[in-house]
Amino acid sequence: MEKNYIARMREKVGHEGMIFNSAFGVLWNEDRTAILLEKRGDSAKGYGFPGGFLEYGDSPMQAVVREFKEETNLDVEVVRLLGIATHVNPHNSWGDAQETVSMGFEVRLRPGSDASALVADGDETLSVAFVPVNPRPEMFVPAAQDTLERILTENEQSDRPWLREPGQ
Repeated sequence: MEKNYIARMREKVGHEGMIFNSAFGVLWNEDRTAILLEKRGDSAKGYGFPGGFLEYGDSPMQAVVREFKEETNLDVEVVRLLGIATHVNPHNSWGDAQETVSMGFEVRLRPGSDASALVADGDETLSVAFVPVNPRPEMFVPAAQDTLERILTENEQSDRPWLREPGQ
């Protein structure tokens, strides 16, 4: 199996600090009372957004479409940018220093696609479902919880994307 971009770069730089870009998507149900969230294979706690790190040559929009297909089996298209967040982690779960710049996008099913095709990949994504947003679902890390709150407040009130600096 071919190693992903991050694994290939880590072989070269070890545990030194690196900056990575990620993209995630928010897919609402029809009445906008629930969003598609995943139970992740790398965390026993809470939910995550479908998405992942960009591979070399990906645009953020291409990455979120690819990750949605890989993790949920759904064909989506990007509607709009929701926001950009930066998170610095001096010691991630592998002991590496990492800064992640995450771009969140609202997505919708592509014409001709159907949510009945929804299937978790069973590896990165253990399960996936539309989860009601009230009460707020518990996310797998605090940064994702903050992002969820911004999506449910700022993005639902304005088309203007949000920007979140580390510690905000």
